Amino acid sequence: MKTQPIRAEKNCLNCGTEVPERYCTHCGQENTVPHESFGHLFNHFFADVIHYDSKTLITLKYLLFRPGFLTQEYIAGKRVRYVNPIKFYIFTSFVFFFSYFAFTHEEEGKDVNSTVIVAESYHPGDYDKTDSIANTWAKKLDRYKNEEDYLNAQKALPANKRDGAFTRLAVRQYFKQKERKEKGEAGMDERFQHNYPKMMFILLPLFALYLKWFYRRSKKWFYADHAIFSLHFHTFFFIFYLFTTILDWLFNVDFISLAGLVVIFIYLILSLKRIYGGKPFWKAFWLVLLYSFTLLVVFTGFTIIISFLM
Repeated sequence: MKTQPIRAEKNCLNCGTEVPERYCTHCGQENTVPHESFGHLFNHFFADVIHYDSKTLITLKYLLFRPGFLTQEYIAGKRVRYVNPIKFYIFTSFVFFFSYFAFTHEEEGKDVNSTVIVAESYHPGDYDKTDSIANTWAKKLDRYKNEEDYLNAQKALPANKRDGAFTRLAVRQYFKQKERKEKGEAGMDERFQHNYPKMMFILLPLFALYLKWFYRRSKKWFYADHAIFSLHFHTFFFIFYLFTTILDWLFNVDFISLAGLVVIFIYLILSLKRIYGGKPFWKAFWLVLLYSFTLLVVFTGFTIIISFLM
């Protein structure tokens, strides 16, 4: 690429340090004339784009096809030729959550929450068996105009026939969401989707912490070293699982993304093998089990928080 001519003056325009050659030894700025031609700006932009694209392609190649290699390189100090793991994770997670919810968006009118949280007093055979639990509860609650109407109906029933406290809490959220939808406001499911990335910023450090616990004897690493592994693994998860989800959407099937989870588990085993050594199958198994339990706890916690905030 064509470079700008060097200034006759030997003082750095950025920090004032004396510049013996082309680059400042203090801040690294090039000591060239400040007025650039359009051709130079264009060449500089083109070179930066090519350089960034080449780093991205190299990073993707090793991330996808050489499990654990990027973490190994980063720990060894070889970092310039690859995209920074934090930047790569943030960009990938943004693309993942934006695209994933676009491909898996629920049909309007189906209330996901009613499927889960109002099952306490559901009895098979009470309603049309061809309906889903969500539709069954929608039919049940559509008899009432609002929560007050529902509570009055509950009071008229014998004590042993009334819904439990958990179901009453669920019904309260049902009517709140119904009211919000009528007003055109975001529902609970939409708000929850916006909070998934925040959940991951809790889960990702916990995954690194579990790695530190599992390998505290074999690896005398800092916590940040395990965090780099966690970043690379989650970045792979987002890319590969999004790919399988898109295939499910294109072919109208569900088994591809399920098979993708098996591939991700194998990828985890191979990554642990490269980075930590040993026979990692059982550690990978218990790591996934513990992480899944943590995911459930965090998921439940966010659900409760969002419920009370709405």
